[in-house]
Amino acid sequence: MASPEGLSGREFRSLAFGEGLSVVGDQLAKVALSVMVYQRTGSAAWSAVTYALTLIPPLVTGPLLSPLADIRPRRGFMATVCFMQMSLVALMVVPDLPMWLLAGAVAAVAGLAAPFKAAQAAIVRNVLGDDFNKAGRVRLSMIREVGQLAGLAGGAAVVAMVGISTALLMDAASFAVAGLLLRFGLRARPAAGSSRVRPADVPRSLWGLLANDRIRLLVWFALLVGLTAVPDAVAMPLVAESGSPAWVTGALLGADCVGLIAASWWVQRQSETRQRGLIAPLAVLSLAPLLGFALAPQPQWMVLLLVMSGLGAAYLGLAAGEFGQLVPDELAAAANGVMGAAVRGTQGAVVLVSGVAADWIGSAMTVVAVSGLLGLALVAYPALRWHRACRSADNRVGMGTDRGGESSSRPADVG
Repeated sequence: MASPEGLSGREFRSLAFGEGLSVVGDQLAKVALSVMVYQRTGSAAWSAVTYALTLIPPLVTGPLLSPLADIRPRRGFMATVCFMQMSLVALMVVPDLPMWLLAGAVAAVAGLAAPFKAAQAAIVRNVLGDDFNKAGRVRLSMIREVGQLAGLAGGAAVVAMVGISTALLMDAASFAVAGLLLRFGLRARPAAGSSRVRPADVPRSLWGLLANDRIRLLVWFALLVGLTAVPDAVAMPLVAESGSPAWVTGALLGADCVGLIAASWWVQRQSETRQRGLIAPLAVLSLAPLLGFALAPQPQWMVLLLVMSGLGAAYLGLAAGEFGQLVPDELAAAANGVMGAAVRGTQGAVVLVSGVAADWIGSAMTVVAVSGLLGLALVAYPALRWHRACRSADNRVGMGTDRGGESSSRPADVG
């Protein structure tokens, strides 16, 4: 049963505070690891490998391990993952640790983050219920963006001040505190699914969810967020093309975070029905400003365009919350794990293609503008279908026959 206290309740505060600690700790660890690996090896290749090891493992561990959070109590699962990550980060502090072991620890920490996030997404709905679920997902997204923005602004300075080992120990401590908050701040709940479910049955069940029209649209919206990563991928070429000083790169990288934080603050205060209706318009807003790069804007205008795109990107938290409400609870972690891997994989592919395209075309601004045009073409019809689906769901709510599929163990299709 969901907490009646909503976002102000003890359980959600434990989730939110633990999330904030983890994000700040991770930002320090990323900087510390980059410095440590380069100092030890003097190799840009090893630095690149270390960074890649934070991105690639979740593509595998998300779909593979997330179902465990459906057949095990989620509180214990999440706390256990936190303590495992704490131990792995603490291992990185050992002097003269072989590079292969350091790389393995980095990969394991990143890999464990994917099933943790999937379990977190599932338990948010358990804690808050449908009325506050989307607001809770948006609040956690806002916390992550604030932490990343803080890391972008001061992570290197903090690592320089406290040292590499201390920064890593701070990250380990953040995992320990987060695990304790989850263990003692969340109420014990039984496993959502059955341990008798065969692993081979999970993909078939997840595939069956795509029979729901709204779930298909939400998956499509989520995948399109990859196009909003194009400006970040070519930030340095954008700065060079505009003839701006190098420090402008930081402003470009942080601009969409600022927009997302502002929009998240606003959308979490809207009604549950209004939040559902905002998903498609915000998705359009996240892509439309990218067209402005076709005009080769000055740096201040590029920053403004990216802030506007960030405002629209708040749709992802709403879409994730709506997705979680349409998916049966016994499949929630598995579904979120697959969705997270798909979004991450799409972002990686888009970033790679955009970098190659910028070199080939010779204009990063053109690549960003084309990504905006492509995104608008891909989002227009789904946005119209989403509007119609929401109206249909709202009409059934008004007649008292349905709640848009959130309460049903099997989501109703909205044609």
